[in-house]
Amino acid sequence: MKRIILSTMLVAFALAGCSDKTNKTVTTPQGKGERIWSISMNKVCKEWDGQWQGMTVASDGACYFGSSTHSQGHGAGFHKFDPSTWQHTMLAEDMTYICGEQDTPSQQGKIHSPIVECDGWLYFTTHLSNYWKEGIENYTGAHVMGYNMSSGEFRDFGIVKPRYSIYSAIGVDPVRKKLYVFLVPFLDKLYEEDGCHLFSIDIPTGEKKDLGLVVPGRKGAAFWFFVDNRGDVWFSLWKKHYDYENDHGNLYVYRAEKDVIETFVDVLPEGRLIDGTPVTDETLLSQRAWTWVSPLPDRDKCYFTMGCLGGGDERLWLFDPSKDIASGEAFQEVASIGSNYFETAIGGDRLYFIQYEDLQDARTLFSEDEREIDPDSPAYIDRKLHLRSISLKEGDDPNVITDHGPIIDQDGRAARMIMSMAADDQGRVYVYGSWHVKSFKEATLQYLLFEYPNGDLYRLVKRGEFFAVIDTSQPSA
Repeated sequence: MKRIILSTMLVAFALAGCSDKTNKTVTTPQGKGERIWSISMNKVCKEWDGQWQGMTVASDGACYFGSSTHSQGHGAGFHKFDPSTWQHTMLAEDMTYICGEQDTPSQQGKIHSPIVECDGWLYFTTHLSNYWKEGIENYTGAHVMGYNMSSGEFRDFGIVKPRYSIYSAIGVDPVRKKLYVFLVPFLDKLYEEDGCHLFSIDIPTGEKKDLGLVVPGRKGAAFWFFVDNRGDVWFSLWKKHYDYENDHGNLYVYRAEKDVIETFVDVLPEGRLIDGTPVTDETLLSQRAWTWVSPLPDRDKCYFTMGCLGGGDERLWLFDPSKDIASGEAFQEVASIGSNYFETAIGGDRLYFIQYEDLQDARTLFSEDEREIDPDSPAYIDRKLHLRSISLKEGDDPNVITDHGPIIDQDGRAARMIMSMAADDQGRVYVYGSWHVKSFKEATLQYLLFEYPNGDLYRLVKRGEFFAVIDTSQPSA
């Protein structure tokens, strides 16, 4: 276990022109007052090409977020945005170096996990940079990382299980000072002979404990944990790309006091569309899983959604583990919101989410696929992503949806994919994703699975990575 203190590299931008001047603090920010203000991340690092989860608004009021890559030569970045100064700080350009693995052939290429907080520290995990043969075969294993918001100190808990990644849940028990992570093997031999494990990490000592095999003989995924105030860890398994025996809507829980994992079989609600139409497609019904989770402040309950990649349900739910689970009493329907995925966040008393303008598009199209379509090709259709929200305030009707308009920044760029999102209680929504670009200076240099005939392994694509702030107090265009 290592503790590392880095001299922070400030990456400031002359916001009026969005130029990338480094090592300079913005003292008179120009972005304040804009409804949507974006910062080009590919002006900092050309190889950052996406971000999934890995964003939070912390107790200090700042937004912390990752920037990820599929590169074979560059790892994930870790950043801070301070809304009081409008300053972007790059806390780490490449997590591979923070993990002390700069001399290894693999990269710690993603922060593909939630970011959780405890006692002034933020905790997150790393993930392999590419899923192709050379990346999987050379991957050393995922690290659990801590970041002290006051001192700027990184704490590396090390590789949890050699050659295993974390895909992608991390949870924290702030009372018992425990972290929980979901370990997944990507190497054929490891997942065929073993499978996916749940691990705990004791924060004071760094001790790691294998809590049990959850998915035998295959890969899998669990994106979110709900760690309740009893210390129990609740989760489901994502099924869009993985099949599991005897799981078509199961809910799992690690009972901390008993040190056992229990399974509630086929208990997750069957889907309904926003208008109440039941989901009848058998494939969708078999894919029921949590695709977004957020605990209430006292951690006795949590909100969750399942959405287009979790069974097709289009409602917001409240889960209360103190009530009967088998009968469905523990699941309370809160509102009908339409399809959603990672791009969901609670800020104050509002739930924010991103959808295509057309709800049918929102339930049938996946923006990560749509972003790959060349905007100059006949196959491209300009489908705008909209920010929407509902009120969670007691007494308000949660089924009244506010449309905050299309996500188009100060220079006319439109968002093409958002998979990382957070919000604060001041009406600010923070997003990271792939946007249209105005020049190739803003474009992502994407790693390719196959070489071009000239031997190139990378190519510029007609999209770029941007971090943006959306001020919902400003009227939409």
